[in-house]
Order: sequence, then C-alpha cells, then structure tokens
Amino acid sequence: VPQMAYEDDEAPADVPQMAYEDEEAPAEVATTQRIDPPAEEEESELPQDIWGDQDVADAILLFENGQFSRAAGLAKSAAMNCKQKADSILERDKELFGEDMMPRSRPTSAASDAEQGDAWRTAMDKLAAAHENAGDAERAEALYLRMLAWREGAEQFEAGNFLVSESLFEKSPSYRSVEDATWFLQNLKPNDGHAAIEAVGLLALGEEVAAKAAVAVWTLALRPAQREKLTECGALELLAKAVAFHCENPELQAAGCGAIRLLCSSNRMAGRNRRHLIQRLSGAEAICNALRVHSQDPEVQREACGALRAAAAKHPAGARRIIESDGFKLCLKAIVACPDEAVGSTACKALSAMQCASQVGFKSSEAQSENLEAVWEAKLRAEREAGLQFCGEKLRERLAERDQVVLQALLTAVSIFVEDSNVRHRALALVEPILACMQAFPGFDKIQVPACSILWSVTVGNGLAVGAASVLTREEGVMKVATCGGMGPICQAMRDLPCHAYLQRLCVGALRNLAYGNDRNKTLAVRAGAITCTTTAMQRFPKDAKLQEQAIGALTSLCDTLGRATVMARSGGIPSIIAAMKRHGASGEPGHLAELGCIFLCMLCDDQQLRQEIQKQGAMSVAKALSRTNNLEAQKWGMELMRGLMEA
Repeated sequence: VPQMAYEDDEAPADVPQMAYEDEEAPAEVATTQRIDPPAEEEESELPQDIWGDQDVADAILLFENGQFSRAAGLAKSAAMNCKQKADSILERDKELFGEDMMPRSRPTSAASDAEQGDAWRTAMDKLAAAHENAGDAERAEALYLRMLAWREGAEQFEAGNFLVSESLFEKSPSYRSVEDATWFLQNLKPNDGHAAIEAVGLLALGEEVAAKAAVAVWTLALRPAQREKLTECGALELLAKAVAFHCENPELQAAGCGAIRLLCSSNRMAGRNRRHLIQRLSGAEAICNALRVHSQDPEVQREACGALRAAAAKHPAGARRIIESDGFKLCLKAIVACPDEAVGSTACKALSAMQCASQVGFKSSEAQSENLEAVWEAKLRAEREAGLQFCGEKLRERLAERDQVVLQALLTAVSIFVEDSNVRHRALALVEPILACMQAFPGFDKIQVPACSILWSVTVGNGLAVGAASVLTREEGVMKVATCGGMGPICQAMRDLPCHAYLQRLCVGALRNLAYGNDRNKTLAVRAGAITCTTTAMQRFPKDAKLQEQAIGALTSLCDTLGRATVMARSGGIPSIIAAMKRHGASGEPGHLAELGCIFLCMLCDDQQLRQEIQKQGAMSVAKALSRTNNLEAQKWGMELMRGLMEA
C-alpha cells in the first residue's frame, strides 16, 4: 500500500508526494525521481543491518515498491538461507546448551510435546534455582509459579478452555507463594461451585499446589450438578496431565483419580469425558501407572480402580485400552496387595466393567466388527483364564490365613470370570477351596453369594473353549460339586441368609442342577434339607418368577418318591406351587413355570391324599385358565392336570 504522507522528506523515489509544505508543488513529478546517494545508502543498509541478508533487504524494497512476485522469490531464497544458518548455529551451540536445552520447533506428536515440556521445566528449575542461590527465595517461588501459570494459560487457550486460560492470566500476578495461590482452598466445601475455575487452574502450578487443587476439584465434583461446569473449565484435561506428571505424589494420585472417576460418571458429559480421557489424554496409561507406583496405598488403589471402572463402563474402546495397559492384572493385584474391603469391591467392579471389551460400535462394518470381536474375545478369554489361575493360587494362600476381606474379593472376581462359559472348565479346580470358604465363613453374604454363583455356573456347564479340546459338561460340573460335598454348604447358606433373594435364587438353581437325573445326588440333597429350604424360599419370595420356576424344577427332581413328596407337602410346597402358577403362569411371562407346575402336580395326583390337597388349594381353576391360554404347551399340560384332578 503506497504511503500518502511522509515526514522529513524521506519518501521513496517512485511514489509521488501528494502534499508539500512551505513551497509550491511542481507542475509534474516524475515517477523515476532520483534520490540523493546518502539517503539511498542509508535506506538500503537499514534492512541489511537488521536482517543481515541482502536477499531480505531486496525483498523488502521490492515489496514496498509493489513488485510482489519478485519479492516472493527473494523471500523464499532468504528463508532457505535463514534455515541453513539456524541449523548451523544450533549444531554449533549444541555442546554449550546440551541436547535437552536446545530450542525446538512446534511438536508434531505427544512424544515431542513431552520432551519439550521436560526441557522447559528443566529451564524453569534452573532459573528459579539461580534466584534462590542468590538469596532471593521469595522471588524464585513467585517466578516459578507465574511462569507455570502463563505457560498453562497459553496451552489452555490453544485447547479452547478459555475460562481457565483467562483465570490463569488474571490470577498469575498474585501467585507470590504456594500459600498465596491456595489460601482459598482451606475451607472449600462441595457447594462452593463459584471457585471451580480458579481451583482447576491451580492444577498446573507444580506438584505441591496441584495436590491441593486436586483435592479441591474432587471436593467440588462430589456434587453431580457441578461436574459439567468443571468439565467446561478443563478439569479433566488438567487432572489427567497432573496425574501423569506427578506420579510419585500419593495425595495427588488419589484425589486426581477420584475426581476423574466422578467426572466420568453421573452427569450429562460423562460419555464425552470417557472418550476424551481414553482417546486424547492417555488416561488409561496414567491411571494404570498410579496403580503400579502406589501398589500398597489403599487410597490410591481404591480411587484408581474406580477411575478405571468409570472409564470402561459401557465404553468398549476404553475397556480395550485399559486391558492393553495391564489394567486387568493390576486390578487383581490390588485385591491381594491391599487387603481393604473398599479396594477389593472397586477392583471387582472395574473387572466387571472391562468385560465389554469385545463389543464393537455401530460405525464399524460387518467384517470389521466380526474381526474385532473375534480378536478381543480371544484376548478376554486369555485374561480370564489367567485370572482364574491367579485367584486359585491366592484363594488357597489366604484361606489358610482366614483373610476374609481378600477371600470375598477373589470369589467375586472368579464369579465374574465364569460368566463366560468357555472358561468354566478352568474353575473345576477351585470348587474345593470355594466350599472351604463357605464353611469357614457361614452367614457372611459377601462370601456366600459369589461362592454360590460360581457353583451354579459350574453345574450349568455348557462350555467349550474355542480352539481347545476342553469341554465342561453339566455332568462333570455336577459330579465335582457333589463329590466335594457341595449339598451341605449350599443348604446351610440358604438357612443362614433366608432374606437374601439373589442367594436363594442361586442356591435353588444349583440344587436343581445337582438333583436332576442323579439318584445319589437326590438322596444327598434331601439329607441336607434341600426340600424344606426350597419351599421356604418359595414362600418368602412369591413375586420372584425366576426363583419360583427354579424351585418347581428342583422339587420335581427331588420329590420323586411318595415319602419325599409328603415332606414337601407338609412344608407347604403345594400351596406355594399353585400360588406361583396363579401369579406367574397365566400372565404370559417368559419361562416354563406353568408347564413345570402342571407336570409336578400331575405327578402328585397319583396319590389320593396329595390329590385332595391339590384340589383344596384351587388347582382346578388354575388348570382351566391354562387350558385357554395361547401357549400350546401350557394349554396341553393344563388339560392334563384337569383330567388328573377329575379322576375318582
């Protein structure tokens, strides 16, 4: 753009002067007006003195004269010369500064970014140390905090977290010491949401300040309503960075992982936070590293396992990244290394959340989905088998020590693994120590429930390990449990915990599997009190359709003689069966409760006294209702029951 007015009469030769002072303008001004030699020399030397390159000076002059194409060519040539000179200077000064202190271009990867950050922090440490050595410790601390704030403010601005960036720049002049930066955190409460922005910004100010800030962010995140605001302030990004960098600080690790757990659950942005934590912030690696470094710290182990659970919950990609970072093994080790009930419970929940790793997203093609699912099913199976082996070894060790806290967590982990029918053959070796645990801790639901769940899974069988010759049939599982004396502990658990619906359902299902088609097991079950336990469970939980169906199936197998049927009738089994058929049989609920009930009652009708009891309890109306249903199988057995009841 040509200049329209100049001072001191220094206008370039080829630009016409538009205004003159104290003299008249000439009638005509040539565009090739000559300039005195001294002015030309001064003008040509000025850019060269500044840039030290003739190409740069010529390019500037050409640009000012409007010859842009020629200026661009010279500028490119000058840029190449500058790059060569810069490379030679850096190479020459490498020995003076050292490799870590050399300037770098803008990072193009996470690795180069980390290297640049380490070099920057090294420079800051040396600069602060210089002030401290000079006896000015206060200035050293203030300089360190302010520079950290400015750097993080710039990074947060580039990341789009403008609120945090603005807060860091505004507050940085007041950061004269750690106390000045953190004074407002002393009495911070969960409802003090107004302090969210400033508390989040402090996560960037060194280890000591970041530890206090992490506790503050965790405190604020206890309120679900404030988690979205914390996310918008950049809390997740700064927490992940602090946890990854200050890995030796247990307070920061526990509070940081706890805050990450809260931000990834129970709020509108939880799904977004899970994705960002895994895909952009390397959160899985940082959290798993916290588990490794602080293996004996229950606070860190509990919060880190909780963060892994939150990151993997309904997030297959997150579960896969966690497993690749050894999160599966680290959770198992946490159970044993920290004999704490909260740690064991959280670790098992994290293991359960990771089981979704083989699931695929909707965006993948069918072929990609099948390949990914097959690969991760194999990986998960290998992890489960290794986990079963680990749990078996530790079960025997801790059983001798009667360590209830560790035993209950190990049993819970095994119950999670055997949900995969392909690995149940590996659990046969654990039946004996599992029954020993049940006998050693009678009445403890946290021992009895996972133990009964494992026994039910083993007696179901139906497992084939793909790619191997190992098959667990139902008969093998039943034989193993019966041989080890499983009937007694199962029935005792039902008597000790009569109000635990889930345990009662598991035990009734296990008894049904054990008694089906095996006369010896029927006798053992009856001696253990299985008939009375089953009828009691039916009476206590009449609304539980699954329990009612399992119980009718178990009684059908157990009461195959008149004496056993009489015991069942005396314990109130007939009214319970008819009530279950009325409540669940004709209502169209899924299952085979109506057919099983009719079959069992038809068996009992062979005895006159039992038939009279069945008629007395209103079985005829139930049979008529079933005969009119749309379920052909239930209709068939309803009519059969009607004929059995009408016989003289």
